[in-house]
Amino acid sequence: MADWKDILIDVLKLTDEVKRLNGQTEKLSDRTIEIDKRLVRLETMVELAQKQPSIKRLG
Repeated sequence: MADWKDILIDVLKLTDEVKRLNGQTEKLSDRTIEIDKRLVRLETMVELAQKQPSIKRLG
């Protein structure tokens, strides 16, 4: 059976891992928001282009 020192070391390691994963999750969240903003801009450009009759469409 593990003694209290081993348990304490494991808890500290787990705490560090959780903090690291939390930081990565926040970075991914920020990146997802930026991608979403870019997608909205692209969708807007496509919608505006579709409404302009002077543009020749492919197909």
